[in-house]
Amino acid sequence: MNIFKPALLGCLLLCTHIVSAQLRAKEGKGYFNITNIAEPQYLQSVDSSELAFGDAYIKTVGFAASTINGVFLNPHLSIGLGVGVQFTRYKAHRNAATPDSTFAAGYFEDGHSMTALPIFADFRYYPNGTRNSLMLILDVGYAPLLNIKNDFDKMYLDGGALLKLGAAYRIPLGETISFLPSLNFNAQRFGENTSIGANIGLGFMF
Repeated sequence: MNIFKPALLGCLLLCTHIVSAQLRAKEGKGYFNITNIAEPQYLQSVDSSELAFGDAYIKTVGFAASTINGVFLNPHLSIGLGVGVQFTRYKAHRNAATPDSTFAAGYFEDGHSMTALPIFADFRYYPNGTRNSLMLILDVGYAPLLNIKNDFDKMYLDGGALLKLGAAYRIPLGETISFLPSLNFNAQRFGENTSIGANIGLGFMF
């Protein structure tokens, strides 16, 4: 049985549906996707937090990426669910609990990597409707830790809540895709460590 023609017809219908959905998204209707391909960020601890052999302090430039699938409630408001990946680093400093003997050569000199998986609810407000380029952003969620260089630090720097407040500006590149730069303020918990910072989002809205 020749399935080429039915497959081609199905593909054309799907493409037509996707294009139609994106045109409705431009008018504040239907579903959309936002993919942030790069989110360089700066994070800094509000205060150091305790580790088994010292104190942890985050003060670093990191990198993240994310994707959000959402739906317009009306031309002024959308909600979505986002997931991403986040790479950052921390340093350990000696404290009263640090052993007198040399501990893990380089442990107190080097930066240590962490990888987290942010999962968040995305709320966007469009002051003048979705045909206007400006949108205000509120993201609220949790970022479990996927990996940490020193496993013995994980119980002190595990996952935690996250909050992002920002604004984005939509630059149409065509009927179905827009470039979406954003500037955001971040607050995030890594176990008992609270960090604040900012990030720049470079993404696309489909």
